[in-house]
Amino acid sequence: MYRLPDLTEIQKDLLLEFYKFSDTIAPTSKSYIQLSKRHWDSIAKPLDSLGEFEKIFQKLSAIYESEIPDISNKCITVMCADNGIVKEGISQSNKDVTLAVAKSMAIGTSSIAVLCKSVNSKLMVFDMGIDSFDTEIYSLGVLNHKLMHGSNNFLKEKAMPLDITIRAILTGINTVKELKENKVTVIGTGEMGIGNTTTSSALSAAMLNLPVETVTGRGAGLDDTKLKKKINVIYKGIEKYGFRDKLFLDSINSDDTKVRVLAILDLLSSVGGLDIAAITGVFIGGCIYKLPIVIDGVISEVAAALAYFLNPLCKEYMIASHLSREPVASIIFDMLKLNPVIDASLALGEGSGCAMLFSLLDMIFEIYTKNACFSDIKIEKYKRFV
Repeated sequence: MYRLPDLTEIQKDLLLEFYKFSDTIAPTSKSYIQLSKRHWDSIAKPLDSLGEFEKIFQKLSAIYESEIPDISNKCITVMCADNGIVKEGISQSNKDVTLAVAKSMAIGTSSIAVLCKSVNSKLMVFDMGIDSFDTEIYSLGVLNHKLMHGSNNFLKEKAMPLDITIRAILTGINTVKELKENKVTVIGTGEMGIGNTTTSSALSAAMLNLPVETVTGRGAGLDDTKLKKKINVIYKGIEKYGFRDKLFLDSINSDDTKVRVLAILDLLSSVGGLDIAAITGVFIGGCIYKLPIVIDGVISEVAAALAYFLNPLCKEYMIASHLSREPVASIIFDMLKLNPVIDASLALGEGSGCAMLFSLLDMIFEIYTKNACFSDIKIEKYKRFV
């Protein structure tokens, strides 16, 4: 039987701090969507011929409240953390890989580091909860925001205390604040953490009330036996915490903001991860500080969905980069009514899809700002009939 958690005084104080942030969230300016649409229609090309890219720039204009959005200064934030559920044998790799890849990111040799260099994007790597006492990574440039040495095994106990979950979200929010102060104009969301497709699948199955098989994929590469084990582990976790009970499902869909927020935070702290919690904060921070946040793969997508449940206005500040090959990806994008522009069966993570989208946005920006208009070449504009 599900019940909302009782809060300690510390947890109550942290929740109040979260509400102070979330209460400032406002919708984007719809008038700038129309302004951007008129700008596109003035360009000498067939109407709507750049498809979703035109809609992305309309959204960017609404976020920035400017006809010409500034996308010149980009940054990808990568949240790294280990997941205790790995102890159940649901991954091909062990937790040492998280530390190794975080180091590779810091020295510029990982996939996302190489991609960021190629698209002229900054890269920030955060230790939210790598299960290691290695401090060399901080001298290499990884930012120390460690809240735990990896999450707990959620089959044994809740993955994270509720106060740690809220602190991770607040870290994400404050990261956006700092980036805004440093003139960053577009933020991409990345992650690194062995076992995080298991936590993301558990969150998805509970949040969307879907069968575990529907939302669970092979992650970084599982054979049929391990995939079956992964699905079974997630089922057990969801049952353990009562996330199929009517009270939980009513709570996460409640019109009472405080009930809904507490239920979502309880879900995240029970079967989630420190990386996902921090990325959730980045999405919320985007709304507060009016910056577009680009969704990467399925881990980032689940964090986006959590942010949406916490405050539905968050989706107005989200941009979808690509459609992950994990099965829940299309389901979440349908819920958020977002259309990813890259469909290449990607499953790399780390923020790689964000970097790829950055390069495409730069190309589209050139058309948006430099392409001849109908008035320049003295021909009649296309008429809009639909």
